Amino acid sequence: MNKTSEFLLTEYQRRRNQAPNLTNAQFAKMLGIPSSRLSDYINGRRIMTTTMGKQVIKGLGLPDVDFEHLKNLIEFDKKKIKTLQPESQLKEDEFAVVCDWYHFAILALVPLKNFQPTPQWIADRINIPAEVAHAAIERLVRLGLLSIEEGKFVVTHKQLETTHNIPSESLRRSHKQSLVQVIDNLDRVPVEMRDVTSITFPMNRKKIPEAKRLIKNFRRKMATLMTQGPKTDVYNLNVQLFPVTKVTK
Repeated sequence: MNKTSEFLLTEYQRRRNQAPNLTNAQFAKMLGIPSSRLSDYINGRRIMTTTMGKQVIKGLGLPDVDFEHLKNLIEFDKKKIKTLQPESQLKEDEFAVVCDWYHFAILALVPLKNFQPTPQWIADRINIPAEVAHAAIERLVRLGLLSIEEGKFVVTHKQLETTHNIPSESLRRSHKQSLVQVIDNLDRVPVEMRDVTSITFPMNRKKIPEAKRLIKNFRRKMATLMTQGPKTDVYNLNVQLFPVTKVTK
């Protein structure tokens, strides 16, 4: 599966989460392309042009930063075919893991007491297409973040050594995905199984570094607390410290 295929499948699944009756034909119409062409894109028989990529982003109602992301994926797919070198593959894998939330979600699924090491089970559990789950598993194995031993998944706890080289665009996309997940699922998840609150206050900008340290320590303490005992679900903790007033120098 190529990168543009993953992108389309993920967007299709996200919209099906909101509208379960959405069909392939309706999704294709949303993009402004024939169903047969959508099928070609998803199955890797055809790679979209940059112009078509812009049309797809417009049809999906996504911002310009997502077009830049899709354009990078299109260029990568064009070069990939049969000439992809291991070093380029590694770089692209790292880019994808940081960009797309489901990679870390898959790693977090492994310790669950009812975990099943199959792409279909993983796909059903975190609401992504099975093809995307399969590609993500292969990517995690290539990066050494996951190993498969006698049919069992083992998380290696290896750290991405070049994460600091990942473009800020990728990190922004990851942050947006985390926020979109909350928006998309807010009405679906019972209030007793979630906590979404906010507080607005005046603050001293010079305190931001100290605030970041406190938030980092809080995240670690929360992770330590919530991972005690049998693991049953995978959660995403988002803590936002973000300006409401216009940012000035």
